[in-house]
Amino acid sequence: MQNVITWAGRGALLVVLAVCVVGALDPNYNAKKWAPPADAVMHIIYGYLLTVLSILALPKIKPWKIGGFYLALGAGLEATQILGVVSGTFQWKDLISNVAGVVAALFPMWLARRKAR
Repeated sequence: MQNVITWAGRGALLVVLAVCVVGALDPNYNAKKWAPPADAVMHIIYGYLLTVLSILALPKIKPWKIGGFYLALGAGLEATQILGVVSGTFQWKDLISNVAGVVAALFPMWLARRKAR
């Protein structure tokens, strides 16, 4: 299984590297065309930072519990928007972005622990 993970990581690295090189060398590259909306980026960044910083600040709590807490919190805040308690509107992309941020924080830790076994 570790072989599959290693080769998947290498493949993903090559894809990202190719996109970076094309973007850097193409004089007509339009970054705005490929960039996600600012609101989605904020949700990803906040999900990532809150998860990582909480793991560092609360070492006795399991990382997956911290991630689950932030996923539940994000879903709860989106639900309150449906009810009109909080300003804004419910958006699936916000929930998906929250998940992406938390997964971006937890996935490398999971891989590192798996590799250490």
